[in-house]
Amino acid sequence: MPSRPIVLAVVTLAATLACVPAPVMAAGRTIVGDWSPNPRMCRPMDGALKIVPLGMAGDEFSCNFKSVARSGDVVTWRGSCGFTDGTKAATVVAALSGETLSLRINGNDFGSYRRCRPGSGMRG
Repeated sequence: MPSRPIVLAVVTLAATLACVPAPVMAAGRTIVGDWSPNPRMCRPMDGALKIVPLGMAGDEFSCNFKSVARSGDVVTWRGSCGFTDGTKAATVVAALSGETLSLRINGNDFGSYRRCRPGSGMRG
């Protein structure tokens, strides 16, 4: 029979974990990596993008971020993004739902992406 302090510790741990919100526990999946509308075609000219902790880039844009916040599977960056028409301040929100990453830049839908498959075209 386990001692009373061990039982109390196990019950306390179980109660604590039961109170942790689901998004905090789900925050383990990273979105850093290569993404594309078609995971079999992951070249920048195919619409692919590369996400790093404080930046992202595609064929005709790049973003550099000064801050990042995460709540569950939603990541919000603040910084600037440069497009063919110039660079401007940007808030970028990426939401991961299942295997699909939805991206918004300054409130505008920027598309849905899937993680690139190995050997599908993206280079370091």
